[in-house]
Order: sequence, then structure tokens, then C-alpha cells
Amino acid sequence: MVDKIHGKIEKNVVPPLSSSRRERIKKIVRFHYGIDAKDSDIAWIDKMLRNNYSILHDQHVINNLVTVNIGNIYRRHRDRIGSIKLEKLMMDKLIFKYLTFASMCYRANIPIATILLCRTAIEAGLREKLAEKRAKEHIKQVWEEIKTLTHLRLWQLIQQSEDEGIINKNELEKLFVIDDKMKAIIPNPRNLLDKYIHADLPTIIAFLETIGVDTRVIGVEDIMQEKKIQAEASIDKIAVFILAATSRLAERLYLLANSE
Repeated sequence: MVDKIHGKIEKNVVPPLSSSRRERIKKIVRFHYGIDAKDSDIAWIDKMLRNNYSILHDQHVINNLVTVNIGNIYRRHRDRIGSIKLEKLMMDKLIFKYLTFASMCYRANIPIATILLCRTAIEAGLREKLAEKRAKEHIKQVWEEIKTLTHLRLWQLIQQSEDEGIINKNELEKLFVIDDKMKAIIPNPRNLLDKYIHADLPTIIAFLETIGVDTRVIGVEDIMQEKKIQAEASIDKIAVFILAATSRLAERLYLLANSE
């Protein structure tokens, strides 16, 4: 690929796969996944990825900038608690682990996976925080308390977290408020996660229209196709919003002064 920047010609050339690299790929997929890859398959996928990279590179840069900015929500606590403690929390607590996976999916242009993983992050984060609190009170291992919470659904974890002072009443819902108008469609804003998980197209479309997203589609004859396009058109924007809201919850659980 040749690109002209500031009057200079910049050449970015990805070298072709050598025979040794192809053989290495074959050995890896055979050993780890039981796949006998053909040279033609490797060449086809290599060509496809090269084309996509040149097309999507700018979007990858944008997506990385977005996730770095969201990550600053909890990285801004580094000076207060120390970088070692922050890194330990990031590596140890489940909510941060799932948020890492969610950010990776967003950077890979898979916003629906970001939304699904954020829901998992919330559930895992509340369960672990509840278990930590109960273990301290009952002088038990956190693992023992975790096992008693595995049967609870997300709404139950939210209720118990409120009852036991982990989060304030309706605090989680407030994190998911984009606009007061959205409550007309989704009274409990956190349920926006469930609407995407269950592909509730009518509610998703109504929600997007309520917050002012232009959902008009031109040139589509099939109404079902139109509705799918409408629901998916702004999924990237929703994924960013949900990722930020979940990151603020992680901050609330483990980084703010009243989370101790």
C-alpha cells in the first residue's frame, strides 16, 4: 500500500507469508485444533485479511482511541492507590477481566460481543463483590460465598447488592441513563443490555428513535430486513455507551473511596 502524507510517499508493505511461516501455522492449528490446513486455505485467508486491513485500519485506530479513553475512567485512580494495586485489581477482579474482553471485541469491530460481555462483567462483578463482603462478615473464604450466589440472576444480584450496601438504590440504573426520554421505552435503563441479548428488535428500534437516532432506511423492500438494519445501524454507538457505563460500575465497586 502506498500512501502520501505531508507531501512524502510512504510505503507500507506487508511481506508475503514465507514457506516456513505457512508450515508453522499448519503445525499450530494441527496440534491445538486438530485442523489439517491446506496451502490454498492459508493463501485465501491471508489475502482476505490483507485487503480488510487496508480498508479497516482507520476504523481500528478509532476503536482503539475510544477504548483507551474509556479505560481512563479507572486509570485516573493510579496516583491515588498506586500503579501496583491498580494493576493487581485489573488482573484479579472478574469485572475488569470481562471488561478487557469487551474492549478487545470493540477494537475488533464486534460491538454486539462488547454488549454481551458487559452484561457478564456486571453480573460477575456484583457476585464477586457480594461474596467478598459476606466472606469478611462470616469469616469464610470468598469461594464459599461465591458458590451460594451462583443461582442468582442479574436482577437478583442487583437487588441484593442494594440491600447489602454494595451499591445505592437505583445507582446501577442511573449509570445506564443516556436521556430521560429513554425511560418511556425502557423504564429500567439497565435492561437495554437484555434487549440486545434477546434481539428484541421492536424495543431496540423504539429506543433508538426515542434518543434521536435517524433510523430511516432507503431502498429496502422487505420489512424484516429494514427492521434488522434499523436495529443494527447504531449498535456501535450503544456498545460504546454500555462499555463506558460498565467501566463506571467497576470504578464504583473497586476504585472509589466508598467502595472499600
